[in-house]
Amino acid sequence: MAIKVAASLALTIFLALSFGWDKPYWGAVTVIVMATTESYGHAIQKVSHRLFGTVIGAVLGFTLISCFGQQRELFFLSVLSLGAISSYMSARSANGYVYKMAFIVAIIVSLAGGLSEGYSFQLAVIRIQETLLGAVCFSLVFSLLWPESNAARVSRKQLAVQSKEAIASKREGVFRAIKFIFITIVSWALWIYLSIPDGFMFPLLAATLGVSMVEFSSKLMNKMLGLIYLWSAIILLEYVFILPMLETGWQLAAFYFINCFVIWRLFYRPEHLVVRMLGGQFLVLMTMTAQYLTPVYDINSPLQMLLFLSLVLITVKMVSQLVEELLQHRLCNSD
Repeated sequence: MAIKVAASLALTIFLALSFGWDKPYWGAVTVIVMATTESYGHAIQKVSHRLFGTVIGAVLGFTLISCFGQQRELFFLSVLSLGAISSYMSARSANGYVYKMAFIVAIIVSLAGGLSEGYSFQLAVIRIQETLLGAVCFSLVFSLLWPESNAARVSRKQLAVQSKEAIASKREGVFRAIKFIFITIVSWALWIYLSIPDGFMFPLLAATLGVSMVEFSSKLMNKMLGLIYLWSAIILLEYVFILPMLETGWQLAAFYFINCFVIWRLFYRPEHLVVRMLGGQFLVLMTMTAQYLTPVYDINSPLQMLLFLSLVLITVKMVSQLVEELLQHRLCNSD
């Protein structure tokens, strides 16, 4: 498994650079997401949901820009509404991942493009290209290298049954929606009143992480923060001392292969899923400037991203803890 995941990641980055695409990390993140599922069948289902959500999110992003690009208050209310719906449906629908992906892509298309229709269209096209590339590379490698037996594959009927069993209660859906609303309000208030730099990057991270983290309890956030700082320290050292020495695409692909292999080989147990997921995504995202067609090595970029992530995750933890305590208090009073 470690070899297959590492080969998928390295192949995706190498091919993206060979095609002249400037954001290989989106394809690489697709590989990481597929690799952290339970089986190859789950991975294929997840990538189909990811692609479907990406297309819907691109349309939603253009709609937000067209309707509210010059009306910031209405844009913010639209983000709150869409995020709350996505958070609710992530608990209540068997296709909850589609809702989350649609919202995340809509935010990326609209905010990363600076609310500009022209650049946002270009981002949407690149996003779809990279997602497809990651899915194709993952499927190709897993089909050719030690393919799963028919007995190990999961049928669509079994996947549908498991998805229905995973649907949470209506209360959990409302709980997630409330958490998202408060996380977004607090994060955007920090962005406005603290004058956080780098344009829309902080509210973009807050919205995407907010909808992704609402399903986790506040207790898990402490472990996540510890893992983030651990991975960040290792990756930053490599970013400073190793990556600037790599000059060709195959050398960069080899770098990601070795790191991804180590992560999946050391943390292979089912209970290590979060460790693998965070390690893989941080490996890709904190070194994203090295994946540009013209690489940029500036330690300020990954440090700033680490700061933004820390602020957002601390906000998520505090809001989640507050909402959980209020809900627990309400349940006790009702009893």
